[in-house]
Amino acid sequence: MEPSGPPPKFFGPILVAARFDQTLAFYRDALGLPFEGEAPYARCTAGPSRFGIVEAGFWAKVHGSDMQVHPGTLLPPSTILALEVEDLDARVERLLMRGVPFLTMPATHPEVGRRNAFLRDPDGRTVELATRV
Repeated sequence: MEPSGPPPKFFGPILVAARFDQTLAFYRDALGLPFEGEAPYARCTAGPSRFGIVEAGFWAKVHGSDMQVHPGTLLPPSTILALEVEDLDARVERLLMRGVPFLTMPATHPEVGRRNAFLRDPDGRTVELATRV
């Protein structure tokens, strides 16, 4: 199939957050990702990757559609946000000291060449912290 024009300039998720401040603090403060902006929209650029967080009420107001995540409900694990970190065990230890709960503790999976752990963000999205082995 022929491309329908030049490739997009940007590809990355936008997280619609019912708990914008908590979600931003989770990714910025707990996970240490660099962010620009504040409510209702903030953007993270880390290396070649980029994603945004938008406040759910603002999204509904602007786009006329309610994509709000209801806090406390678990989302199906159809999408996983993966973050590659230098020292997985040290990162997990720091997060545990902050009271961040994990779904799984670090485990090595030689069949895929990764060591990883899983947790959830404040809106219930699954996040993988991983390092190559």
